[in-house]
Amino acid sequence: MRGYRSDADETDRALQVLSHACRRRVLFELYEEVNSGERGAIDYTDVTQNGTECRHLILYHTHLPKLEECGYIEWYRAEKTIRTGPRWEEIEPLLELLSSHLDELPPFLRGKPSGDDGDEY
Repeated sequence: MRGYRSDADETDRALQVLSHACRRRVLFELYEEVNSGERGAIDYTDVTQNGTECRHLILYHTHLPKLEECGYIEWYRAEKTIRTGPRWEEIEPLLELLSSHLDELPPFLRGKPSGDDGDEY
C-alpha cells in the first residue's frame, strides 16, 4: 500500500516534529546551513532574534529538547548552537522535498519553510 511503511514510527516522528512552525524554522535554518557547504553550527538565538523573551524560553525549554530527543540535532547549550544530530539523515530528505517543491504546494502552504509570520511559538 502506498504511503505505508513498516517503519511508521520514524515517519510519525518526522511529521510530528515538522507540525510546529518553530521546529520547522530551526530545522530549515540548519538545512540551509548544511546545504551551503559550511557544515557548521548555527546560533539558535539567531532563529529567534525578533522574538520575545517568552519565545526564547519556549524554544529553549520545549522545541530544542524535542529536536535533540529525536536525534535530529545536537544541542550545545553553552555555545548556544546546534548541529545536525545522529538521526539527521531521517529528516533531511523530507526537508529537501518540502524545500524543492514549495511552488507546487497549495497557496496556504507556500509560506517560506523557515516561517516569518511571527506566530511560530
